[in-house]
Formats: sequence, C-alpha cells, structure tokens
Amino acid sequence: MKKRISQIAEIKSGYLFKEGLKSDKEGNVSVVQLKDVNDRGILNSHELQRINIDKIGSENYLAVGDVLLKAKTNNPVSALVKEQLPSTIATAHYFIISVKKADVLPGYLAWYLNQRPAQIYFARNAGGTRIQVINKQVLSGLEVVVPDLKTQEKIEKIYELHQREQDLVDAIKEKKHGLILAQLLNTISR
Repeated sequence: MKKRISQIAEIKSGYLFKEGLKSDKEGNVSVVQLKDVNDRGILNSHELQRINIDKIGSENYLAVGDVLLKAKTNNPVSALVKEQLPSTIATAHYFIISVKKADVLPGYLAWYLNQRPAQIYFARNAGGTRIQVINKQVLSGLEVVVPDLKTQEKIEKIYELHQREQDLVDAIKEKKHGLILAQLLNTISR
C-alpha cells in the first residue's frame, strides 16, 4: 500500500537563523547542521555546536523518532533521531518529519527516504539550479510504500545492522591504512 507523506506524518521546517550561528560551548541549545548527518544518513549527535538563543519554544526541539531530511542540498539524505537530544534544534536546511500514524515506523520512513524511488522523486521534483531544494509541497506529495509492521521492523533491523557493519568496515580500513603507512615509513627510517 502507498501513502503520501502528508497522510502519515507532520512536516515542519528547521529553525531559520537570521544571522550566522555564534558558537558558545556553554550555550542553551544544540544545533544540527548539514555536516552533522553523513551521506549514509547517520546523525552524529556527539559534536553538535552549542549556541545561545533567547525565547525559543519547545516545539522547535527534536524528539526521539523524528526523521530529519536534508532539503537544501544535492544529497537529500534522511536520518532518524534515535536518542533523546535535550534542547536540540535543526537548521532550516532540514525538514523535521514526525510520524503520526501507528502503522508507519520512523526508522522505516528514514530508510525509505534514502532509497532509489524517493531519491528519483526528489531529483525530478526539487527546485534550485546549483543546489537542489526540496520544498514542503514536494515532500508532502511523496508516496511511500507502507508494508505491514513486521516487514517494516525487519527492514529497520537489517538496515541498522548494515549501518553498523559499514562503520566497522570503515574503522578497519582506517586502521589498516595507518598500519601500512607506519610500516612504509618504518622501512625508509632504517
């Protein structure tokens, strides 16, 4: 069964800053920027920039289960907010998608948004010349294939395991690279 995103989720834009971000390690709010979600759709929440903002409502804060979609980039990848991130917002480069139907899992939706059918839809319907821009109307109109919950759970789990495997493979590559370089340098140092 297919459902439009507008039927299964609430969509809101990230926070629009009128001026640039002024970093403050003691700031009251953390900010998810484009650089904080990698090309595989993983949110790096451990190095978020902190800033001070007066008068920001809690409705702007991210919640566990929110799906972040990079909407102003040539790589419209999505990421799932998997952990509680106190006083954290996303910039206006993102749409925050909050699933409102019990028959759709947020992790499944995040996975689906990163798959070929959704990516083709975004490429065909996005605006912008140099940088692709997905507007709310385009995102709302995306049709998502919604299988039963058991199938969604399996897809979520397999995808999560695949992501962990990729992290391990990347770590092994990095260690191997460092080891080889050290051995080569050691060879010419003798």
